[in-house]
Amino acid sequence: MLGFFAELGFVFPQFPYVAHSRGWSSEDMERNVDIVRHSDELAEGAAKLAKRCIDMAKHLIARGEAPVSIERGGRKAHTLEIERVPGDLG
Repeated sequence: MLGFFAELGFVFPQFPYVAHSRGWSSEDMERNVDIVRHSDELAEGAAKLAKRCIDMAKHLIARGEAPVSIERGGRKAHTLEIERVPGDLG
C-alpha cells in the first residue's frame, strides 16, 4: 500500500511499518487480534510511528517543503508526440 500511496504523492516517515507475526503456523485470526489488542510493544510502536509522522509533517510545513502540486511522471502522464508519415491514414 505504501507504493500505491507514494505514487499519489504521499510521503512517509522513517520506518513506516508496525508489524507483528507469530509465524506461518499460527494463522488463527482470533488469537492474532487478541495478541495485537493487548500488546504493549505494538501499542508503543504505533505511538512512535504517529510521533514520527507528526514530526515529519511539522518539519515539511516549517521548511515549506510540503508539495503544493505534483508533476505527473511516467508514460501515462503525458501525451505522446507522434510524427505523422505522409500517406498515413491515422
